[in-house]
Order: sequence, then structure tokens, then C-alpha cells
Amino acid sequence: MSLRTLISGALLLAVGGLAGWLLAGNGAHDMAGMESGGGDGPCADGAAPRHWAAPMDPSYQRDEPGKSPMGMDLVPVCAEGGGAGGADVTITPAVVQNLGVRTATVERRALSREIPAVGTVAYDENSFQMIHARAEGWLEQLSVATEGGAVRAGELLYALFSPKLTAAEQEYLTARASGRSALVRAAAERLAALGYSDAQIRALRQRGEPARQLRQTAESDGVVAMLGVRDGQFISPGTHMMTLASLETVWVLVDLMERDAGLVREGLSATATVDAYPGRRWQGRVDYVYPSLDPVTRTVTARLVFDNADGALRPNMFARATIRAEPLDNALTVPSAAVIRGGAGDRVVRRVGDGAFDVVPVTIGLRAGNDLQVLEGVAAGDQVVVSGQFLIDSEANLDAETLRLQAVHPGGMAMGVVRSLDEAAGTIMLEHGPITPLGEGGLAMPGMTMSFELAADVADVRVGDRVEVTVTQPAAGRYQVTGIQPSDTMDGMDAGGGPRHGDHAMREAAMPMESGEGMTSGRVIAVDREHRRITLEHEPIESMGMPAMTMPFPVSPEIDLGAVEAGDELLFGLDDQTMTINQMEAGQ
Repeated sequence: MSLRTLISGALLLAVGGLAGWLLAGNGAHDMAGMESGGGDGPCADGAAPRHWAAPMDPSYQRDEPGKSPMGMDLVPVCAEGGGAGGADVTITPAVVQNLGVRTATVERRALSREIPAVGTVAYDENSFQMIHARAEGWLEQLSVATEGGAVRAGELLYALFSPKLTAAEQEYLTARASGRSALVRAAAERLAALGYSDAQIRALRQRGEPARQLRQTAESDGVVAMLGVRDGQFISPGTHMMTLASLETVWVLVDLMERDAGLVREGLSATATVDAYPGRRWQGRVDYVYPSLDPVTRTVTARLVFDNADGALRPNMFARATIRAEPLDNALTVPSAAVIRGGAGDRVVRRVGDGAFDVVPVTIGLRAGNDLQVLEGVAAGDQVVVSGQFLIDSEANLDAETLRLQAVHPGGMAMGVVRSLDEAAGTIMLEHGPITPLGEGGLAMPGMTMSFELAADVADVRVGDRVEVTVTQPAAGRYQVTGIQPSDTMDGMDAGGGPRHGDHAMREAAMPMESGEGMTSGRVIAVDREHRRITLEHEPIESMGMPAMTMPFPVSPEIDLGAVEAGDELLFGLDDQTMTINQMEAGQ
């Protein structure tokens, strides 16, 4: 055996052994991967999708595979990372920055509660001095001219001439002259019942004769809150002559929202401001909370008491008050800007990772300034979105539109042939091959013939041209051609502009379309008379190999659209080149 033969044999053995080792290692690795996989689902690591959606209408969702209303296979929508427990919304960093998303941390701390309220200044009714006549007579001297007038203690209020009072004074003097104490005591009690004070009775004893007039003086400083008589008027017993009030203290009657009624109690401190004295604050307290709720305004009235020694606060002034409720210790708080209010409940958007967010229902408690107490829904340390959360929440509610945040307008590219072009209406009919997505979350669609909105320059495009187009989806159910250019390479299309027979999605559409071979039944979804277009939910068009679906068609000018309405059942025929409806009659 030659040396060359030995060397060749050794090399073969070595290569064979290495190959066997690699195969064995890869096999073991594959087995390990299968054992550790998450299942046989279509998402990453074999995870099950969150749901299945129609490729042309993401709002059409099902819990299992199936067909869309247009006859297409539903596609899986996977959660972030491939698992079913992913975030509600996932956004690329660029979109997070464009949205201006900012977050704040959920914290536990003492929550100081300040309750704002508005109200008016009023007299302290505890200081009211009500003056009524106790005997008939004539008001001969009224020292108080108008309501609101100030009076001092001991100052004359009025003088009343009353024969009855004069007789009572004379009776008292006669009783004293008799020396009979019982009569004196009875006469003095009668004077007191007629409104005489002890000082006035002493003055009568000193004078020794009846006075012609009863002179009434003010017992303390105050103002005239009510004046019910005029000088010279005849007064009957029980007449409300005037009310005096003190301004040493005043009330501020404020209206509280119903939600704050349980937080306010007597004794809480309060502050008040009025427009007449900018920058000045009065310190007071809650004196009383009224027990009933106003049925119209749904508010509760609270009475605040403030010292007013200088008389700066005047009745009927408009006041803004703040009541300091007892602080709530160890409260779980979030900024009020983070909470989204809605009829179905309150919620926050919680950040669960880089670009990943969850929409979390929360139960809200007290409000303190710019902070809200959270009773349940989040935990201390969570990050909640305080700016941009409404856009994220709307995406989470739509759910199927999540891809729109990954690619603001999902797009794709395709080759096709222009079958009709209407620049005035802004539409173009394309017989196109499969639309290839542009980037992750881009637009994917099987080949077919359909009408697109036109958002590109078509000055050099003619019917029959082979073109390469860029298609975007600005909204659910809308598709636009945003870029178009002539193309000599028709990937996925045969030389005649039709699909290659190897493309399953367009296999039937490759059949030649012949007009006049029959009519197709359909139901009218929408009528656009201005641009002469009808959107139909139609049966399979056998002459063209088109499956049943819902799509818009242009209508020939010879057809009258005046009597066509949404919901009508009809039979229609198509021009095989322009996909224009050229025949139409009422359905069975």
C-alpha cells in the first residue's frame, strides 16, 4: 500500500468522523430545542397568537384560523416576544419619541387634601340683635336712617311715645310710694315684660316721674342688618323694627361638591380670599356642615367662620375658600394627568418594558392637587404614562391597529399592470402580484385586481403599463398607491401582466377574463355617485377567477346610479380589461 493511499484513507476517516460529530451535535441541539420550545403555534418559540385577523381589514378578528370576508386566510397576530402574555401595545423607540411619551412613578406617601370651594360672605347670625315693639305707640325719633348703618354701644336707636308705657311707669312709681314690696315687684316685672332693661328701671326710680318717651339704645357695636320702620310710624306690639348684627366675625357660606361632602367636618381649618383685597388671606375654621344636599346643584353647604375685627369682609362679597381636610397617610398616588377618565371606568397606561405598555383599569380615591389616590389597579414603583397616554390607549382599544404604531402607515411593494386610471376621481385599478411588506409590520396582500386610492404622480403612466408600485394603508379598509414607476421586471407576473401559474394566490386570476359570459350577484355596501363607484359584497366572479369578496368597482357612464342604494341586491357584469361594471340589473 502506497503512502498516498494511506494518507487519503486517513483524511477520509477524519472527515467522516467530523461530519458524524457535527451531525450528532446538531441533532442533539435540535432535540433540545424541540423539548424546550413553547409549543407548535405560529408565533415565536411556538407560542399561540393573541388572535387571528384579516390581512386587509385588521378589525376583523377571530380566535382561530379561518377565512376573511374577502376569502383570504386569516393571519396570526402575535404578542410581543411571541407569548400570549405580551403588552397591550408595543411601540418603536422612534414613535415613542415622536409621541412625547413621559412616565411617572407610582408612590406611597401622605396625601394632603385641600378642598377648594366658592361662596359668599354673610353676617354671623349668632350676633343678631332682633328688636321688636312690645307696646303700641308712635316712633318719634329714629336715629338709624338706612340699612347698613353703623351703630355704637349705648347709641340711641329710636324714641317711642306710648301712653301704655307711660302708664306702666306711673304704676311702678305709685307702687314704690305705697311701700308694699309685692306691688313694687309686680310693677317692675310688668316693665320688664314691656322691654325695659334693669338700667332703664333704675333710671326711672332716680327720676321719680314717668318719661314721655321710651328711648332704646344699642347694646353693642354693630350695623343695621335690617330696618323695617320709618320715623313717625305707628308701631303695634310685635312689629319687627330692626335687626342689628356684629361684624367682629363673619360667616362664609360655601358650596361643596358631593364627592367632598364626606371629607369636611366641623373644626377643620380653612382660608379665604376676596377680590377686594388681592394677596390677603383670612384664617378660619369650619363651623357647621349643613345636613341636606341641594337637589338642583348637587352641592352641600358648609359654614366657615372668620375673624373680621377691621370689618374688611363685608356681607355678600364673593369669596374663594380652601378647606384643609385631614391628611391620608401612606396613600398610593399617581399624577392626575396619568388617569384616563371614561364611561367604562378609569384607567392608566403602564410601562412594562422598552416600548411596551399595558392599559390597566384603576379605582380612584381622593384627589389632592395634581395627585390622585389609587385604591387598586397599580402598585408602588410602577411606571405610568403622563404624556401621550391617550394615543396609546386608543391603539390598545383598537387592538388590531397596533401595527400602525410599529409602522405609522403600513406599506408594501408589488408589480402590476394598470387596468384603468381616473385622475379626476383619484383612483387607479391595478392587476397586481402579491404585495411584499416593507419592514416589520408592513402591508401584505395576495395578488388580485382591485382599485386603489391614487396619491402619486401618474403623468407618465398609461393604461396597460407594467409598473412597480408602493402601497400604504392610511386607515383600516383604505389602500393608497403612494409611489409608481414603469417596470420591465414583473416578479410574480407573466409576460402578459397576469400572475405566474406558480403563484397560488393568483393562480385562478391568471385565467383570461371574457366579458358577457354571465352575471354575478352582489349586495351594495356603498354608492359614490360623484365618482361613479359602487362597493359590492359579491359572489365569486367565475369568468375572471376572482373569489367572493368586498371591493369597490367603477361604473360605466351608461348606467344610471340614481336608484341604487346601499343594501340593494343586484346582478352585474364587468369589462374584463378595466374591471368597470358595464351591466347591472336588480337581483332576485
